[in-house]
Amino acid sequence: MEKRYKLTVAAEMLGVNPWTLRRWVYQGKAPAIKTETGRVFIPGTWLAEQLGEQPSSTNIRCAIYARESSSEKKAALESPKNGLVQYAKAKGYQVVHVVCEFGSGVNDNRKKLHSLLKKKNFDVLLVEHKDRLTRFGFRWFETLSSFQIEVVNLAENQVNDLMEDLIAILTSFAARLYGQRRGRKKTQAAIKALEETE
Repeated sequence: MEKRYKLTVAAEMLGVNPWTLRRWVYQGKAPAIKTETGRVFIPGTWLAEQLGEQPSSTNIRCAIYARESSSEKKAALESPKNGLVQYAKAKGYQVVHVVCEFGSGVNDNRKKLHSLLKKKNFDVLLVEHKDRLTRFGFRWFETLSSFQIEVVNLAENQVNDLMEDLIAILTSFAARLYGQRRGRKKTQAAIKALEETE
């Protein structure tokens, strides 16, 4: 995993006020990694470039992948996509692919993702959260991929997405056990039971 620095430490290394660096992050002029506790870190590669300790990353080819679980959230998909593009530009990456897709995080039949993973012309795959790429088996992706996977926000994603993934799993298993029609009825009964427990 890429080395990262606390915002205050990074600001001191750059010789700027922490609030100045925080403003750069907000304006998209500097990349940042946000943890699940809300702490902000600055990527070490970007910091090294600013300090002249390593060559510019403009030769690094970047693919962006953004996903939402439901097409009803079409408008919501624009925000993470735009954020990822800004992040890539702030790091000096050359954006070669921007892929947006609707589908469950547990669905392993996402055609756009499959198509992207078959391409060999990028060095970094940029995603907002780990679960935007996959709900399970993220480490397998990291180990088996010929490219680097960079996660912008390490915080866990929303409960609604987890519920939708759980429903997708229930539907899949129920369909296998009871057939498509009866499976849907069993899934609806399970969903109703889950909603009543909230």
